[in-house]
Amino acid sequence: MHFFSSFFKKTNKSISNMKKNDSSKIYSTEEIATHFNVSKKTVEEILLKLGWIKKDKLPTREGIKIGATLTENNTLLLNEGILSNETFITEINNKINILVYALSQKATKHNNSHKYAYIA
Repeated sequence: MHFFSSFFKKTNKSISNMKKNDSSKIYSTEEIATHFNVSKKTVEEILLKLGWIKKDKLPTREGIKIGATLTENNTLLLNEGILSNETFITEINNKINILVYALSQKATKHNNSHKYAYIA
C-alpha cells in the first residue's frame, strides 16, 4: 500500500507541475478518443501496442517521455503533443482503416446474401 500511495502522490504532484510549468494542455484518453473519433479502448490499445503504457495503464519510461501520467483515480492523461505525434496518428489511421475494411466486408457479405433470395 505504501508504494501505491507514494506513487500517486508523486503522480499528482507531476500533473500539477506539468500544468504550471508547461504551457501544453493535458488530455484524458477519453478526450483524445473524442478528438480522433475512436473509442477510449482503442486509444489505450494503441498506447499499449506502442509500449507507452502497461496493461494496468501505468506509463512506461517511453510513455512518461511523451507526457503520460496515471492519476489517483486511474485516469490516464497525456499532454497535447499526443495529438500531433506521427507514430500515434499512424496507428490511429491504421486502426480506423482496419475497422472500415471490416465493416465494408460485412456489408458486402450481407448484400450478397440477398442476391439470390428471390429467384424462383
